[in-house]
Amino acid sequence: MGEPIFDPDTGEIIETGGGKPPAPMAMSLDEARALLVREHGVAISSNDPILMLVTLHQGMVRDYEVMLRRHDDAIRGFLGATGEACAEAVENILASLKDKTVKASLDQAFALVERQAQAMDRMDRTLRRHRLIHSLLTLLSLVGCGLAIAILFTIVR
Repeated sequence: MGEPIFDPDTGEIIETGGGKPPAPMAMSLDEARALLVREHGVAISSNDPILMLVTLHQGMVRDYEVMLRRHDDAIRGFLGATGEACAEAVENILASLKDKTVKASLDQAFALVERQAQAMDRMDRTLRRHRLIHSLLTLLSLVGCGLAIAILFTIVR
């Protein structure tokens, strides 16, 4: 353990020496003074130019953070508007594709129904023709059977 380090203005013990913890992210002036004591073993007064430089740096960092927040907000707004516009465009395209797909599916279904109706008409005509031919052949068969029976009766008699 090292010797205690005193503040030159107040005479208070700032640091007792020893281990060196890492510097904090946002540092107050008192923390900056304590850091200098820890790192270099030097105590400085509150009106030291180094502390003034720390104050200016902290102010600049605060201003920079405010500027970054404004930029982040502007970028979020821009990306949000762009994202909404893209989402709307995609929805419109999907709706259009959906409408086109539904229309194409309906057109295909109607075309299929029409082709099936035409096939049914052809089959109906074919069945009528087959019925007519079948009826004629049946009539011819009956006439042939009748003639054969008549010839058989004339021979047998």
